[in-house]
Amino acid sequence: MASLIPQDFIRDLIVQTDIVTLIDSYVPLKKKGKDHWGLCPFHHDVKTPSFSVSPQKQFFYCFTCKKTGNAIGFIQDHLRMTFVESVEVLASKIGVEVPYSDLKNNSDERRLLLEILGKASNFFETNLLNHDSAETARLYLKNERKLSPTTCKQFKIGYALNSWGALSEFLVNKGYKKESIIQAGLSKENKDLKLFDVFRDRIMFPIRDTAGNTVGFGGRVMKPEDQPKYLNTSDTLVFKKSSQVYGLYESSSNRKDMTEIFVVEGYLDVVSMFQRGINNAVATLGIASNRFHTQKLLQLTDKIIFCFDGDKAGRGAAWNALKNSLPVAKDEAELRFLFLPEGEDPASLLEVEDKDIFMRRMKESLVLSDFFIKRLKEVVGSLDSLEKKASLASKAMTLLHSMPDCVLKDLLEIEISKSTGLDKKNIHELSLSSKQNFKPITFKQSRDQVKNDNVFELSSFSSKALKTLIQYPNLSNEVGDSDRFEGNTQPDLLLLLKIANHFKNIPDATIAEIMSILDKDETEAIGNLLANSLPIKETNISRYFQDCLIKIENEDSGLRILRLKKIMLDRSLTEDEIFELQQHLISNLDELSDEDKSLLRSLS
Repeated sequence: MASLIPQDFIRDLIVQTDIVTLIDSYVPLKKKGKDHWGLCPFHHDVKTPSFSVSPQKQFFYCFTCKKTGNAIGFIQDHLRMTFVESVEVLASKIGVEVPYSDLKNNSDERRLLLEILGKASNFFETNLLNHDSAETARLYLKNERKLSPTTCKQFKIGYALNSWGALSEFLVNKGYKKESIIQAGLSKENKDLKLFDVFRDRIMFPIRDTAGNTVGFGGRVMKPEDQPKYLNTSDTLVFKKSSQVYGLYESSSNRKDMTEIFVVEGYLDVVSMFQRGINNAVATLGIASNRFHTQKLLQLTDKIIFCFDGDKAGRGAAWNALKNSLPVAKDEAELRFLFLPEGEDPASLLEVEDKDIFMRRMKESLVLSDFFIKRLKEVVGSLDSLEKKASLASKAMTLLHSMPDCVLKDLLEIEISKSTGLDKKNIHELSLSSKQNFKPITFKQSRDQVKNDNVFELSSFSSKALKTLIQYPNLSNEVGDSDRFEGNTQPDLLLLLKIANHFKNIPDATIAEIMSILDKDETEAIGNLLANSLPIKETNISRYFQDCLIKIENEDSGLRILRLKKIMLDRSLTEDEIFELQQHLISNLDELSDEDKSLLRSLS
């Protein structure tokens, strides 16, 4: 379902985010003059810092690789996230919820779905406590899973009746429309257009966001022969399976005292750990731990322990978790991998051993670097040949390519060097060879545009006008009708018109905010322009800006010839205009038509 984030929210988010503090949490910065400087995280910057962050303009720029952007852009590039994921990360850092608005649904619908899901959660919980047919579920939780009523209440665990329509009927009687109940992921329609419940005869685990709202459910069967074992809510306006973790709300409520967090495989593992005093565990929703999960958890603590069964499947899941965590790994974070005895999970172990014994297993866990090297050696086998050493190095560097530049990455390269005998310099070159080379800032063109690559030029009049406009947004009203530049497809002019139009609509917009509406090439062009130019004084700024616009109109000879010829149809040209037309015709002499050659002779 296509969703949008209101532009006003994005503006406020950028204003409320201190870009220096944000970037300094990933890249150490030192103040020098008005700006802050550090080693660029986007290329191998090891000697002289070339990465600058401007607190006044709220954007970053690297003078070597030319990477630039605002706070959202930094998260996108550094953590390799999507725009929406980056907004969610920044929003969580300042403690606000992202107000999604759908193309067809407004924020009122989102609130309605959360309300319906909350009612459903209460319905399931009441069933477990009071309904006669829930006795089997109560005994299952008490005797087989060893969960107390207090723990069940803490997690709002409930029971979906073995009925095709109990929940649907309950919600309809509460006044909710069929369409809304379906959109919440709780019911579906049969061929007779009657509602039927998605969840039936299952233990229900509400999945809550950090604010405590129920956004979806996980339903577990009690009989091994029933399938599927787990059933999750389908993706909705308020729920995305790939980015949610179970137990996050309960764990985050203790974040002040949290020094580490466990990532386990099942809902019951989380609940069992909490009951036995380990109240810092979460579970993914039946899918592999991904980058988003890790990034979300690193906002709570710098230490994550991925806990898996020690069998082949568990080791495979751990390896996937490691690979998916590499893009968001950072020096101050500690990622560990704990393997339990084969056939055991946290819930089963905690039935036979107490919390202290379980926690002592931490000594057996592997840090990311150790597991990384160990696993690669297992895959490649004995390093008894040059081919196997080359294979290990190639596999390792392919994975490390996804990591941001950091000390941990350097140390892993050193370990690979020791294991393979390859020189550290060769290892690093192997890593760089898999990266795309930085290209000049070019702009996408349509087929009817000029054939040669259009490149942003700092010296053009459009660039000069653009920089002036950015410093003095009120000049946007002086640009006038864009028809005056009709036919001019120079990228710097198109960018000028785009930003002028934005300032006309939002006069108080900042350059950091504008970067959120630009594509990558345009953003890099703006950063390059501002970083390599001196501030423009306000004296006669309006006249200077108009002079630039006039020069832009006149710098395309072909277009200027056409305009002057049109003027000739209405009136006689002035002496200056005649001279200008002559010069343009002469400069294009080899390409002139017979008509224009005749015109040139008449003007002479």
